[in-house]
Amino acid sequence: MYAFCRYGAALVLVVYGFAKLNGSQFTVLSSELDKPMGDVSGFWLTWHYFGFSPIFGTLVALVQITLGVLLCWRKTTLMAACGGLGVLATITLIDLTYGVDASGTVMAAATTACLGFVVARHRADLVRVLWTDQHSTDTQGMREVIVRVIIQVAVLVAAFAGTYWIANENNRAPTPLDGAWDVRTGTYHPVGTVHSVERLYFEYNRAHLVVFRFDTQWIEHHFEVDPARRELRIWEQWLRKDTPLLFNGAYELTGDRLVITGTFDDNASPVRLELTRIRNR
Repeated sequence: MYAFCRYGAALVLVVYGFAKLNGSQFTVLSSELDKPMGDVSGFWLTWHYFGFSPIFGTLVALVQITLGVLLCWRKTTLMAACGGLGVLATITLIDLTYGVDASGTVMAAATTACLGFVVARHRADLVRVLWTDQHSTDTQGMREVIVRVIIQVAVLVAAFAGTYWIANENNRAPTPLDGAWDVRTGTYHPVGTVHSVERLYFEYNRAHLVVFRFDTQWIEHHFEVDPARRELRIWEQWLRKDTPLLFNGAYELTGDRLVITGTFDDNASPVRLELTRIRNR
């Protein structure tokens, strides 16, 4: 069983590696590249992500081939099995969480199990290297240990609080308009664009960012909302209220229907846009 798991995992690693070098993995169909990112499946999303950089894909391939070769030699079996276990466990996790087809997921999971079995057979060596032979330098008294624990807890709390603030105070400032909206009626066609505005994105994860989509053009602007007065103002550049005011007006929000009325580009003629919310965006 040990030999089967060892050489079987080595074969899979080598095949995976050469598959990437020869273009049978990490390749994306042109039809998938033309889809909006929100419509791309998890499988194609991961392949495009890992295959976006040929250098990265080649490095992954060389690592897999090297680990497969090292598994075939007794002296380097444990080292290769530990490295391969990390690689295959990550692949299996990606396959399970991103909806990769069953055949690929089963192969990755089986190879992970084989490498886990090989590593388990060397558990005595691992325990000795990683634990038994490690000499502790923590010779301080109880007071020093308590101080160290307090410092570690303080670092954990600070890291949590800091990242929470960045996400919820710096990056986000929720408004009733957050989400993606399709323009159903009305037109806005500024200078420098070929088409009229088709979609508006009031970004939840980027405070005050609204993106106007004109067919294949995306233009970013700064916006602010006054829910009490139902007022909406939009500036030319994100986070730059010293730039010219692009839109000044009011909005009406009823469920998934949004109507904004006001003036664009200091134009005397008011514009009325009726929009509907796009779900899952």
